[in-house]
Amino acid sequence: MTAADSFHIAAYQVEYATVLARAQHTIAGFPPLLRSLAEPLLPRWGAAPFSRIVGLLPFWVAALMDSAPSPRGSAHPSRRDETETLAQANLLGWWSTLIQDGLLDGDRDQTRLLPLSMALHASAIRLLAGLLPGCDPFWQAFERLSHASSEACNWERRRRLDGLGTVGLDPAAPDRLAERSSLVQLAVAAQCALRGIGPDHPLCAALCDMLRHYTIARQIADDRSDWVQDLQNGQLNHVSSRLARRMLDAGAIASPAELDLERMMGYYLHDDELFAALHQEAMEACRRAAQCIAPYRSRPLDSLIGEMAQQLEQNYRVALDSRHRLRAAFAFEK
Repeated sequence: MTAADSFHIAAYQVEYATVLARAQHTIAGFPPLLRSLAEPLLPRWGAAPFSRIVGLLPFWVAALMDSAPSPRGSAHPSRRDETETLAQANLLGWWSTLIQDGLLDGDRDQTRLLPLSMALHASAIRLLAGLLPGCDPFWQAFERLSHASSEACNWERRRRLDGLGTVGLDPAAPDRLAERSSLVQLAVAAQCALRGIGPDHPLCAALCDMLRHYTIARQIADDRSDWVQDLQNGQLNHVSSRLARRMLDAGAIASPAELDLERMMGYYLHDDELFAALHQEAMEACRRAAQCIAPYRSRPLDSLIGEMAQQLEQNYRVALDSRHRLRAAFAFEK
């Protein structure tokens, strides 16, 4: 099963096409130089799996809230135009974040895109302000989530870009991993605000917790697949910093200054416990995400989490096979 075949994507193709066209129309109205920066990136951005998830999340949340009672016990259906506008803001905001993520990954070419990131962010805020003018609870949530995301990104930047051997090796706690992606929760905060539901409402809290656990699983999966490439670029991520910390604790290295890719790869192949623990932590995050929304029976969100768990398991099995071959080649096992 591919992402495009998954229920949470396949059943909402029309909605995503509409939101994508609206986001592209917004960019078409940018000044010429900004537009020239964005246009070559739009095909790749629009087709990216997580762009689809971010763009469709407001529709999934709206459908779930439509089936749940309001705080006063009466139905309070979503409005299609509001959901589309929120989805458009989500998509533009995510594309702004993609540029920031490129800088965190050490892509210096991304610096030329910073003005575009600012323009995308401003367009997203304008759309949200049109939906929720003067809504203090939402804007308080916006500020809180923005601060959490910015702080986590700054912590990650220092760890990644200050250079091996000069930065602390303490890995990110799960909350730190979630905070980097905390702006994804804005879709929930906005949907709740549009219905007069506060952040302490059980459904709002359950959805935010689900997204936190989902983004933790996603970040662990991304870091597990990227840690070698990141190290080749002189950067640590969650997986490699966990590995480096274990090497220090085990006495395999005396200081961070001794870190190098060859030594870390050898220890990674040797350390079965860490290899299995990383997988179990990601799977546990998926389990908790599913548990958060189990009472509400949302088929799209169940599909989203189920696909993540399936991909984690498949990737783990592939990595396990590759690991056995490498261990045999380096005489770790007969």
